Amino acid sequence: FGIVFHSVFIGLTPAVSSEEFTTLYIVIVFHQTFEGLGLGSRLATPPWPQSKLLTPYILGLVYRASTPIAIAIGLGVRKTYPATGRTTLIVNGVFDSISGGILVYVGLVELMAHEFMFTPSMRRAPIQTVLAALLLLSSGAALMALLGKWA
Repeated sequence: FGIVFHSVFIGLTPAVSSEEFTTLYIVIVFHQTFEGLGLGSRLATPPWPQSKLLTPYILGLVYRASTPIAIAIGLGVRKTYPATGRTTLIVNGVFDSISGGILVYVGLVELMAHEFMFTPSMRRAPIQTVLAALLLLSSGAALMALLGKWA
């Protein structure tokens, strides 16, 4: 659920941002798409017990709905406060910090640690496979950093 909370804070960001909405919206769409691909691949990998077969679908739907709902809430309250006020800037900083912290924790602990340290196939993999995985991971991080440049 950490990624869902991250998505909520990402969705609220346009409301407290004084930047151009269109650019920020495009960055959010791409960010959420790449994040959703990572989450979807993680949800699709484990074998789910018969009693929890719907769980990955429900989690995917909750993730998918969290950002648009947060954007709608943020846009609904956007005109009720000054866009460049001190409180607005503090709230923007707090939201960005919480969002970034959640994303770093989930990315490092929940996703990367499980993939690189706890997956039996990665433990038995030859060094070329591990290096290729690290290269692809670094490429994904570089793409996210590029998107973050405009966020």
